Amino acid sequence: MSEFNVYLLRHGELMQKGILCGRTDIELCDVGKQQLTNATNKLANISQCFSSPLIRCREFAEQFCQKNGLTLQVSEQLREMNFGDWDGKSYQTLWKTQISPDEKIPSLGAFWQNPWQCSPPNGESMASFIGRVDGFWLRLLSQLSQAHIEKNDAQNTLVFSHGGVIRYLLAKVLELPIPGTTHMTHLDVPYGGLIHIQIFIDDDGKAWQKLML
Repeated sequence: MSEFNVYLLRHGELMQKGILCGRTDIELCDVGKQQLTNATNKLANISQCFSSPLIRCREFAEQFCQKNGLTLQVSEQLREMNFGDWDGKSYQTLWKTQISPDEKIPSLGAFWQNPWQCSPPNGESMASFIGRVDGFWLRLLSQLSQAHIEKNDAQNTLVFSHGGVIRYLLAKVLELPIPGTTHMTHLDVPYGGLIHIQIFIDDDGKAWQKLML
């Protein structure tokens, strides 16, 4: 049995507030940068680091890796969900948008109530979103399984990503119902929130995952 630590870190507070920020590329404000500094000051012995390509994650991740002598691995699979026509718009504007009986354009409220049946207009479906996040997680578990075979259990992994991505990964670890919205409505990952997950690989290559509080 080998033990590995994975740290999921949400980006900090953004320069622009009150918007639905998925693919929209917005920098962190000074408070957001300090949130990430505070979170990463608690970490030691990180051996590899992954990041979403969006600047709110990648910029600080690059600085962290440079400081710690690591090579940053940027993964498209760690991007936040693409909210299509809603992306980058204020929540105030979006909540006022109602379903159009003629154009069949869904509202933001309909999406939050049933994202598996209601996709953002010209955006990413929930099935597509979780498919790519699953791809990252399975690749990471495979890498850790190989490290177990090679008797290398010094792999501490730091992942810079987004609220939607992290909540879904927590749903996987906690075995919450998918398809479902429990993780979306009952799990809050704040700006700069650091989530610690322990992964144990047994001698049969099976991964056992545990959320550490």
